[in-house]
Amino acid sequence: MVRFGLLAFVLCGCDFVTNTLTSSFQTNDFSGDPYPIFVDSSSGGIVLGMREGTTDHTAVLDVLSPLTLVDRGPDTPISKTERDLTVLGERGPGGPADLPRARIPSKSTITLHPCGSTSCAIGRTDDPRFFDAVFGLDTFAGDALRLRLGSDEIFVLPDIAGSEVHRTRSCDAVFPQPYRGGGTLVLGGTEVGFSNFRIAIDTCIAPKIANTTTQNQRGVDALLVASTALGPTILNASTYERYHQFDPTTPELATLPVDLVYLPSGPITGRLTDMPSIALVGNFSGNPRAPCRQVWASHLLAAHDCEPGDDCPCGGGATYCGAPAIVELAPLARIPVLVVDDADPVLQALRAELRPDRPEVDGILGTDALRALELDIDYAHDRMMARCTDRTVCAARGILDGADRGTRFFVNGCLGDQPGPIQ
Repeated sequence: MVRFGLLAFVLCGCDFVTNTLTSSFQTNDFSGDPYPIFVDSSSGGIVLGMREGTTDHTAVLDVLSPLTLVDRGPDTPISKTERDLTVLGERGPGGPADLPRARIPSKSTITLHPCGSTSCAIGRTDDPRFFDAVFGLDTFAGDALRLRLGSDEIFVLPDIAGSEVHRTRSCDAVFPQPYRGGGTLVLGGTEVGFSNFRIAIDTCIAPKIANTTTQNQRGVDALLVASTALGPTILNASTYERYHQFDPTTPELATLPVDLVYLPSGPITGRLTDMPSIALVGNFSGNPRAPCRQVWASHLLAAHDCEPGDDCPCGGGATYCGAPAIVELAPLARIPVLVVDDADPVLQALRAELRPDRPEVDGILGTDALRALELDIDYAHDRMMARCTDRTVCAARGILDGADRGTRFFVNGCLGDQPGPIQ
């Protein structure tokens, strides 16, 4: 048996049995309301309240977790039960998280202590945020979860209406089929199955789009899995070394300061740095390319057909082809990054689960990179959608249909006179 973690972290008492990609969706009746739920993300992760019967818990909302759990202490046996849960929001920004906002009836909940310490926390060592419950993505499988991290708001919505075409024409960047993974865990001697809840995102680190740039100068390709339980983005050492070769002005890995952040499963140690920008790239079966190549394709083909001298991303002599949705992010404060060992058990667990459906996982995308976005996690429709809340540091580029040059009109119309921070 390979030790495996509920939150893609190595947790006590959890054994990975089988790894299967599944397209089945767990659903539940709509349980929320359309108004914003105020949360606390000062620790990096999303913190809100959970009411279990008459007991209130401090909960972390983590879209990386495939299961929802309650921590009753390190000495409590692992178990699985059905419970009615209530999502509790803050009473205004900074207020207590005790305002009922969404009800999840008969929710499968795991009793589990996720970390090796007496009390579990997320955040930095100088200001840890302790918690005793986790809302996993399975809680919202039948609803739609909207994250507006820049203003510490989330929404639990009954649905996100509109087809991929209509959402693109509404200036959304639509990411089809981002959910991956799935398998079975052994918890206290009982097998518990979970579906494909990991949000795997192709990314291009520090993308460059100048027409004079060659492909190996267009950025660093990486596959990241999203989490809302930590602020900094985690990269493995190999990916950082590729980034250093791409941009030799970045510091040598060995010279970076050692730091530590708390994940729900416990501390993870690495070397702290930052990166200037990142592009999130949608899945695209029409013309699969490396993520940085897709960013280039989106920029070039939204502007014009390939011309002589262009590094044309279309094959077979074609001068026009499609490109996926792209979200480009370049926050003024840069994106904090924790560089960890390639063999880190957190990443190893994710790789074991996502093989062979996805390439090797290079890291975890944290919330600090996403604060200029409004992000819709529409699991029931097998898609994710994003739109910018700060267009000075963010650009959402819609899907280019390879059979319809007219989609340029919608992509360029949504960008307007502020095409975004990546040039």
